Amino acid sequence: MQVKIWINFTFFLNFTTKIKTHFQLMMFGFAVFMLLLVISIQVYLCKKLMFYIETTRLRKFSKAIPFIFLLFNLPTLLLFINRVVKIQIVTNSPLFIYPFAIWQGTTIFVFIVIMIAKLIGSLANPVSKKLLHNETKLNESRRKFLRTALVGVSAYAFTGSTIGTIARNDFRIEKVRIKIQNLPEELKGLTIGLISDVHSGIFMTEEDMQPYCEALNSLEPDLILMPGDFITSDPDEIYPFINVFKNLKSKYGIFATLGNHEFFPRQPQRIAKIIEENGIRVLRNENEKVEINGEELFIIGIDDLRYGADLDKAMKNVKNEKVKILLSHKPYDFPRFAQNQIQLTVSGHTHGGQIVFAKIDDTYITPSALVSKFVAGHYKLGNSHLYVTRGIGVVGLPLRLNCPAEITHITLV
Repeated sequence: MQVKIWINFTFFLNFTTKIKTHFQLMMFGFAVFMLLLVISIQVYLCKKLMFYIETTRLRKFSKAIPFIFLLFNLPTLLLFINRVVKIQIVTNSPLFIYPFAIWQGTTIFVFIVIMIAKLIGSLANPVSKKLLHNETKLNESRRKFLRTALVGVSAYAFTGSTIGTIARNDFRIEKVRIKIQNLPEELKGLTIGLISDVHSGIFMTEEDMQPYCEALNSLEPDLILMPGDFITSDPDEIYPFINVFKNLKSKYGIFATLGNHEFFPRQPQRIAKIIEENGIRVLRNENEKVEINGEELFIIGIDDLRYGADLDKAMKNVKNEKVKILLSHKPYDFPRFAQNQIQLTVSGHTHGGQIVFAKIDDTYITPSALVSKFVAGHYKLGNSHLYVTRGIGVVGLPLRLNCPAEITHITLV
């Protein structure tokens, strides 16, 4: 017994040294919470499916359901171990990504629909009882409807998750013309290459990044802007990013700002230094004057809005009458940027929703829309413009639904 206790205590000490910083403890706690949440959802759906199977002619297969759930949740467990303990057992292989993303995407979507249906049912049930006196008949017909609807929802979720996973690295080059009021003749026709939210990591390797770099260079932009989130969670993920994007080329320079993911590991200075050493100017609450055809243009960059953004400091010595382009990782403060007479702001962060259920006119039906109305594309307030790119990387689930990755080619007119 003493030996066993000593072994367990030694393991605990070794493990805690791996998560000794405050950030690591916080990330460990978040990872455990997310794992427990996923497990709870999986257990709930497993029980539901077993109960349903037992009411059909396939009841003899119901005992196999837990083993199926366990098998398809193994990638989730491996991902947890990889992220927390840093044991490299997870790769970017489709044998890992596809089962993980398709299964989790499908089950989480089905779970959300079930919860919404339960909520609607609980609200509608008292009204239904008053309108229809035959409660038994009502309940039976409702159960039949829900079973049929759930099959349809599951099929939709599975199809969407499969397509979204397989096509997550398919990207579009969006060509956008933005009309700047009183744009000097010297700046008319200026082209900007915009790329954001790379999220270097197991779901975005050097091999995955290469086509984006080549596509951006093929556009031959005058300027390249990169508004943050180069890594996912580990500061060492900056090295694969740099190995690829140090090869970017533009006529007047490449400019970047830091996103929230660069601040998560609490090493923004180190990350910024590595990026700058490889030819990309990182603007941290500062600006750079660029002379184009004899005309001055100011490129302004601020840190992530939650981690020390200081617009007043960033605009120090900026000539108000000149054209100003701002890099802000998050687009949420666009009204304030417009008040400061910034003609163009470029942002990322939202991933365009990443999972978009539908788009009605300019409204995106996606969880991201609950946080901000600036989800993706071109917005305008007065004489100020905002462009939010969908980015190229992913977080959470490695899939994109109705939201392809994006490289943007902006022309000022």
